[in-house]
Amino acid sequence: MWRFLPILLTALIFLSSCQNWESKNEVFHLRGAYNNEFYKRHFKDFQLTTVAHWAHGRISDVLLSQPVDTVQADREFYDKSKWFLKHPAKTEPHQTYVGPEFARLAWRAVHAIDWTHQLHEQLYDIMTDSRIPSSEKITWINRAVDYYLSEPEVAFSPAPFEEVIMKRVGLMQQPWFKSFRKNWPKTTNIFWAFHWWHPVVYEAQLLYPDLNRQQEAVLKIDELFIEKVIPNPPNRMLLSREVMPRFSQLAPEAANIFDNLHMFHGIIYDILQSPDVKDKRREIYRMIDRMTVKPGDRTMAKNFPTPNPDLDPLVYPEVMWKGGGEMGRIMGHSMHHRMKG
Repeated sequence: MWRFLPILLTALIFLSSCQNWESKNEVFHLRGAYNNEFYKRHFKDFQLTTVAHWAHGRISDVLLSQPVDTVQADREFYDKSKWFLKHPAKTEPHQTYVGPEFARLAWRAVHAIDWTHQLHEQLYDIMTDSRIPSSEKITWINRAVDYYLSEPEVAFSPAPFEEVIMKRVGLMQQPWFKSFRKNWPKTTNIFWAFHWWHPVVYEAQLLYPDLNRQQEAVLKIDELFIEKVIPNPPNRMLLSREVMPRFSQLAPEAANIFDNLHMFHGIIYDILQSPDVKDKRREIYRMIDRMTVKPGDRTMAKNFPTPNPDLDPLVYPEVMWKGGGEMGRIMGHSMHHRMKG
């Protein structure tokens, strides 16, 4: 037995020196009769979701490869994403499959993204399941949100963007802010298009509980997304309150969680792109610690305005791709206070 001691000690020393080593425990998704209803009823839309999640996961590894010519790399990634929209996968890709290098660097970040994607898919399922009456949807939504928030190490805060991103993260004061947008404009545009499309589906599900009508509406949204939104994307990251105002009022915690997830994607890309950040993992984990749920967050969930309360989800209006919107208002307000201070 003692002859193996040097080997064991060497192994322990090696493991202790591996800064990126961490436990990879995961929690199974919440069980419910509604699981996979969206997959069964809106398969074409589900396939587009696989492209969105592929793109969000894959770009992290591309950034880690540090391409010298970002103009060419940006164009190539944009073109590949558009190709996948025409040739989508049939199953949901786990982030570790499409971004293995990033998963090795910052597994907790991958876990947080996948955990939030699970919530997203659960709520799509609940809104699709015709066996759940409209009056009872919120009960099941709250059950799913409760389960999601029971993992505070990886659950994004249900507090609004203003509280989490502007105050806790201090987005505009960070040295890496806008690094990705400046160097990868075309890829940024396709991500902002995805962030219109994801929430607008919720709004259609809420407005059209009848399954046949809902299927027609979702297909129309998919067509609008490909034909109008991708060629003319939003000029900013849209917030849930702008794109799904009714659903945001029904389920404000979920709306804020998704906004914080979408912003987290952008924060990761900024950090990976920025030459000013030497320890990428440490900075990403610092942001996760600021963005995950804290005591009292749930009491703040409804603290946001609803600028487009009567929005038609089957239309892509000018307000979505022109003007400052909520992001412009919030950041303008922040700059004003900084200048006064």
